[in-house]
Amino acid sequence: MTMLNSRAGRMVSVAALGLLFALSSQSFAQDTTDSLQSKRQELRELQQTLSEIRQTAMEDHPELQRQQDTLQTQVMSRMRDEGVEPRKSIRRLQDITRELRSGEAAEEDQAALMQEYQETRESVLAARREALDDDGVRDAQEALQSDLVDAMTEQDPAVPEMIERFETLREDVAGSQSSLDMGTQR
Repeated sequence: MTMLNSRAGRMVSVAALGLLFALSSQSFAQDTTDSLQSKRQELRELQQTLSEIRQTAMEDHPELQRQQDTLQTQVMSRMRDEGVEPRKSIRRLQDITRELRSGEAAEEDQAALMQEYQETRESVLAARREALDDDGVRDAQEALQSDLVDAMTEQDPAVPEMIERFETLREDVAGSQSSLDMGTQR
């Protein structure tokens, strides 16, 4: 009888440990989810604040807008060098999106439209990647970014710390989301 009680006691203990583990795992997952949501909220708030400061800096420094326009022209030119007409391609992507969302496309045409959308989108993205990899474009982009951060820092001296916090949070959120996604796949 004691052997049976001992075995039953171990089974209860194992079951209790299993339940405790399951509950603590749920608690950990909830804590992780709450922490992730908190980080996402802080990230959104920082993004909003930085965006507002950026807008003010751009308005106060018209040369930054000219720099940005020049950079955009360089990128578009490099994309054309890659065989893509960026404005025309983007308009086509928008047209396809509207057509698919409106429901006006015949069912047999939808697959062809989706295929065209994917191919056009991929060619635009590939040309953009090539353009951004160009040394001249990269130099112009880095100069604009540096000048913009300087102008934003004039607006609010805490900008460098906000940018650093933003980057840290963005990496944390991406890592946490990846961990959660992997955990739900098990």
